Amino acid sequence: MDNPFSWDYLTTVPGPNEVFGPFAIAFLIIFTIGFVVSIVIYNNWAKRRFKDPVLHRMAKRWAGIGLILFTLGLFFFLIRWLQINPFDLGMRIWMWLSVASLIALFGYMVYDHKEHYAAARAAYDDLVQQRMYARSTTSPKRLEEFARLNKNVRNPRPRPVRRKRA
Repeated sequence: MDNPFSWDYLTTVPGPNEVFGPFAIAFLIIFTIGFVVSIVIYNNWAKRRFKDPVLHRMAKRWAGIGLILFTLGLFFFLIRWLQINPFDLGMRIWMWLSVASLIALFGYMVYDHKEHYAAARAAYDDLVQQRMYARSTTSPKRLEEFARLNKNVRNPRPRPVRRKRA
């Protein structure tokens, strides 16, 4: 095997017997799993897995970016697998750039969580407090008791349902 970081190796199109090497198989597995997980998170199918709505909102934003990156990576693998080379997209460098962009996404996720989570959580808690105290039908004593017992809950009671007249 050649040096995987040499320019000649990166800018050549792999032959038919080089399509499913160990790196390509690991790439395919990681990017397929990442694509499916991004779809699940982005379409709110994993909302019950997140207990914190602020973290769910952040993860949904990250999943949108990840969905684009995983799709591009699978597209480059598909071009490599079909042995076509439109606009030099079959070169190995595109798969390495996909991996590098994925590493950059993980770095962004860590940065975003460290820098913005606390402020977003405080804003969300303030919004919950405003919603709880905006209800005029519940006494302030009951609201304080509810807030003490159930921290970070959206509404103290469900909304009334309007019934149709018969």
